[in-house]
Amino acid sequence: MDERRAYAPRVKALAASAAALAALLTCITASTGEAKRAPLTLRVMTRNLYLGANLDAIVQAKSSSEAFSAVEKGWAQVQANNFPLRARAIAREIGATRPDFVGFQELSLYRTQTPADFTVTPATTVALDYARELRKALAVRKLRYRFIGIRPETDAELPSGSPPTMDIRLTVRDGLLVRIDKKIKIRRVRTGSYSTTTPLFGGFVIAKRGWVLADATVAGRTFRVITTHLESFNDASQVAQGQELAEGPAQTKLPTVLLGDLNSRADGTGTPTHANLLAAGFQDAWPEAHPNDVGLTCCHGDDLRELGGPFYSRIDYVLLRNGFRAVAAGIVGQQPGDRISGLWPSDHAGLWARLRLP
Repeated sequence: MDERRAYAPRVKALAASAAALAALLTCITASTGEAKRAPLTLRVMTRNLYLGANLDAIVQAKSSSEAFSAVEKGWAQVQANNFPLRARAIAREIGATRPDFVGFQELSLYRTQTPADFTVTPATTVALDYARELRKALAVRKLRYRFIGIRPETDAELPSGSPPTMDIRLTVRDGLLVRIDKKIKIRRVRTGSYSTTTPLFGGFVIAKRGWVLADATVAGRTFRVITTHLESFNDASQVAQGQELAEGPAQTKLPTVLLGDLNSRADGTGTPTHANLLAAGFQDAWPEAHPNDVGLTCCHGDDLRELGGPFYSRIDYVLLRNGFRAVAAGIVGQQPGDRISGLWPSDHAGLWARLRLP
């Protein structure tokens, strides 16, 4: 028998098997590639928590005694605006929307000292810690979140009362909260302050602003989330901080989500900070999801017990760059039904968004 004829069927069979194996490997490779690039859905929220009082009367005081009286009134308003109770409403919002990340502004820390010594010795007795109250409120609802970064910014201490009876120390902070019952891998957390600051009260107090960022991975997709709160007392400072933001923490090729109160109106009637960030390549999630709705987020009155009038501006944002797109967005803390025991959750509304990374 011709050996070539005997081996021919085997050769054909081996060739067919090799072709089938190659096709299978091609399918597996394609499937693996598709899995790595599977679309990612991410939920986020930005929430200004409100200091609990308006600081304008303190900042604009013409004398020390006037300022110290304003501090006393402000502290009384902080207590009346009752953040431990409001934290329960914020936790309720988080439970209803289940964001993967929450960017907080005005995550305040109040410390006191008696008797007053006008900052000779910094006050250390914690009277109210917003982060601690939020942790407690989230735990009551069995919502699994943790703060991965908190950035202290303005830290000011002034006597309260005329004559002063105690010192009140306020530390204003930004914070980034992450959901921990999902497979979110936090690769890096950084915090920082802008070099641009604003002197207040004759330079005795320096208003500082900053940011918190996290690089995270979900289902093989790595991205950056940033939260920030830009200046409200000085327009030039705010614009400069926006530039620092674009050239600093937001300077990355990673898909990026920016959560924050920019204090820059979306309609362009105030500072150009919002427009500058759009020019730097960011997209605004709200009009992307709601092109025919202005989406106002600010503000209720200083006294959160009052019903107040209609909102008048949009200064709270979810901004996106390098791939993320908004597929849905909503506002919380704006309707009377959002109140808790007659209190608004904050002077601002909260903004949430559901995002997609193709």
